[in-house]
Amino acid sequence: MDTRPEGSPNESRPDSPGTPETSDDGAPDERYVPYLPPRPAEEPAPAASPIRRGWWIAATAVVVLALVVFVLVPLLSSPREDGSGETVESTPAVSRNAEPGLDGIVAREVPPVQVQPGDCLTDFDSVGEPSTVVECTRDHEAQLVGRKLWPTARAFPEDMRADAERFCATIELASAENAQVIVEISHPAEGTWAEGDRRVDCLAVAHEGTLDTSLVAEPAFEDWTDHVDEG
Repeated sequence: MDTRPEGSPNESRPDSPGTPETSDDGAPDERYVPYLPPRPAEEPAPAASPIRRGWWIAATAVVVLALVVFVLVPLLSSPREDGSGETVESTPAVSRNAEPGLDGIVAREVPPVQVQPGDCLTDFDSVGEPSTVVECTRDHEAQLVGRKLWPTARAFPEDMRADAERFCATIELASAENAQVIVEISHPAEGTWAEGDRRVDCLAVAHEGTLDTSLVAEPAFEDWTDHVDEG
């Protein structure tokens, strides 16, 4: 009697590879010898067709051309900007409220070129972005405390920034109790000067806290537009 546990290896089982089953007369019975056909040799991957390569090159060229047309061209043809980042372009005049209501708002979305000396500004991000003009008794973040218009016929000054800084430095500001005030300057760049830009602005900006009064009794304003240099 076979006392081997069920499932134990049996060398005479027909599924044991390499050990043929024996017949009753003791001769090997090879009908249980498994037959494994030889593994076929791997064929090399077919080389890319010249037509397919050409199709990919053409598709890549179309994508690159689309990027140039829709991305680079708009960037290169955008309006010219001055040294402060303000776009130089003609814009329709923003209407002003001669009698502001309880909110004290005089005008909204006012471009920098239309801000007037003495205006107090809220919704203020930078010297080159539109802002809201409010009465100076309302909370605000900036005030245009000075403006100078350089002569129309003058060539672009090589020391434009230095000239602008000297002008803004002459403006005396009242102390601000609830804010730290820094004067920021907007001036023409050589490119915008060639387009007729002659405006220098001095903006008192509260970098900490807010303002609730005017920082100047009278804003500084010099218009040298029609000045003609002698000699």
